[in-house]
Amino acid sequence: MVPSALLVPVNQPVSLLIPANANPVCGGLGAERPESVTVEAQDPRNLPVPATVELSPSFWGANVHFTPTMPGRYHLIVAFSPVGSLRQVDVHVAEDGRQRPTVARMTNKSECLNLARTRGGTWVCSGRAFREPGEQEQPVGQARNPAIAVVGDVVWSLFEGQVRRYVDPGTGPLLLTGTAPFPLSTTTDNTPHARLATEDEYVLVDATTVYRYTFSEGVGVLPVPTSQWAQQPGLTFGADLTQVMALRAGATVWLVHRVQEPSTFIPRTQACPFQLGLLATYVPVPGQPCASLIGEPLGYGDGVLWTRETLSSGQGFSSVVHRYTVTAEHGPREEGVLSLDSSLAVIMSELRYGPTLPVFVSTSNLGPRATPRWDSERGEVLLVLLPGPGVNPGVTRISDHFTWTVNAEVIPELRVYPWTSTP
Repeated sequence: MVPSALLVPVNQPVSLLIPANANPVCGGLGAERPESVTVEAQDPRNLPVPATVELSPSFWGANVHFTPTMPGRYHLIVAFSPVGSLRQVDVHVAEDGRQRPTVARMTNKSECLNLARTRGGTWVCSGRAFREPGEQEQPVGQARNPAIAVVGDVVWSLFEGQVRRYVDPGTGPLLLTGTAPFPLSTTTDNTPHARLATEDEYVLVDATTVYRYTFSEGVGVLPVPTSQWAQQPGLTFGADLTQVMALRAGATVWLVHRVQEPSTFIPRTQACPFQLGLLATYVPVPGQPCASLIGEPLGYGDGVLWTRETLSSGQGFSSVVHRYTVTAEHGPREEGVLSLDSSLAVIMSELRYGPTLPVFVSTSNLGPRATPRWDSERGEVLLVLLPGPGVNPGVTRISDHFTWTVNAEVIPELRVYPWTSTP
């Protein structure tokens, strides 16, 4: 048995119920109970932490109490005597971000897989644009199509077979400033897997093809000839069977995908660089090979990619989360690793809808949820608790600017909180 409260906030008292081992081979269940118990607690720097422990009067185990003073992994050693054995437990202590004020609360929102806000204050949620919650919504895209991108006051979308570009004028609805046809796909999956955008460029990527559009005043939206980035679809990842993710670093676009080794059939992750060629299409960068990454893509943000490596042992499965920074100088480079034991589960998110940071929860699915964050002062990846549903089931997503939760109640309510991926 694993205690449920193994994801806790920093600087708050922690109480854990640690079960004792009861092995029937050693005398039978209930034949004897532990008569005494001791505890040792260590902080993330392996320094001792004051902790107390007492046997539970109604449970085959003990209650441990301590107060963590820094984020990171704490290690507890609980020793029962004469029976009960030795228990070792890790507790993940996180920065507490649960008390952030809400930016907006919206009712009757059953989902919002992509959420962004223009500089002028217009919200864009699952293909609908509105200035204030409760106001009339303007359809700008399909709810389940992940092609919407918001940059400043510009909104790009793929809607009804067209690429559309809107601008927020500051008041009233978004203004349509240009359209261009999107080519019909010959595959069964014609939903884009990734998109990148600036105010004047819009790039969509599916399993094999890159679609690029440009905008200029007086001309409008123009399509650029498509280009192939892969000869055939690769392996899928994420909850929505994504096959490619796109990150921009200067003039280079890095396409992250999964392939299978032809001889060993072992899957691996690659990040391949592309730049604009002579025909204004994205082509592989000459002389620059693809980078090999550890693990399966888990999430991404502005210049950051997260992957998950799954390890197995006699105690079960555990995850190692890798953080890669993607810059124009060096491309993808690992910067930070976070090891999770079997007490924490990784929530698999849809990755096609834009920047999506990882979300972790206790394997019991109780208590708060957390996301990883790079701490530049300590030079390591730490956890931050998210505002959200707690024990109330809901969908939690995080982008570079917001975290939001749709509570699964009688009247669904979406709550939006401010967020940044760096401290």
